[in-house]
Amino acid sequence: MFLRINRLILLAVLLFAGAITQSPAQQGAWQKIAPAGEAFTVLMPTMVVEASRLIPFSDQDSVRERVYYSLAGSRRYMIVSFMKTTPERALPLSSFERFMLGIEQSFKSKDEHKSLIFDREVSVNGLSGRQYHIKLAEYPGVGLFLEKDKAFYALMVIGAEEGDPDVQRFLSSFTPGEANPTSEHSGVIVDIPANSTELERIRTALPPEPWPRTAGPIIGGVINGKAISLPTPKYPKEARKNHDSGQVVVQVIIDEQGTVVAATAVSGPDTLQPAAVGAARMARFTPTRLMGQPVKITGVIIYNFVAY
Repeated sequence: MFLRINRLILLAVLLFAGAITQSPAQQGAWQKIAPAGEAFTVLMPTMVVEASRLIPFSDQDSVRERVYYSLAGSRRYMIVSFMKTTPERALPLSSFERFMLGIEQSFKSKDEHKSLIFDREVSVNGLSGRQYHIKLAEYPGVGLFLEKDKAFYALMVIGAEEGDPDVQRFLSSFTPGEANPTSEHSGVIVDIPANSTELERIRTALPPEPWPRTAGPIIGGVINGKAISLPTPKYPKEARKNHDSGQVVVQVIIDEQGTVVAATAVSGPDTLQPAAVGAARMARFTPTRLMGQPVKITGVIIYNFVAY
């Protein structure tokens, strides 16, 4: 009996010690994200933010893409999606072989502490691809590059080796699926002024990221006149009853297909803001292209409410 009690005490101590030493990621802070406009889900630890990066595929070609970041346990988790295209528009995005040549080129630098070394061919949830060893300064890392019918994906962890259970949890969780049409419940913080503090923390923290920092989505200013569909917001009954009126400015982010993926009211009467945001989310725009490639843009839609 005494021996059994001692064993139980020892087991409790070991379990308690294990709980203390677990990283935040290991303690269950992971979340499944489904970024707006993307056709995949993936598990990432803690808060996930979205930013834009100019990725140099060669001395002549660079591609602006969305990058999703998460920092946990001294590791940087990131995923990038690349839309396939034709050789005439962007040669590095026309085939998987050319895509990988471009990715390898993007890691080449006069700095000998930056490298991407091929490891093996892989298959993840029905998608084939390649795995690489990464080194950025003193930080090791793992890169997984996959091909889907209309896109290429790059998943990377900087600050840990392949054998780490959290690395495997992230890489193995990537699952292709149907596109998520909205930013609602996406699990991603988008690049708008209200999120600037968290975005800056993620961008500047260590471990480093492989590609140069660039500005966020292209700034479009007031974009009412650029919409191909701009629904009129419904005047809220209570606001009309109280004769509330004024101008509401809504900051929006428009994806590569011309769909509004995020909308936030930045000024105007509080009683009128929800109606304006709801209308802005239903607006549609002609896709914007930069060097032949569809890009995300941000701008503001202005709504004028007149009481009568």
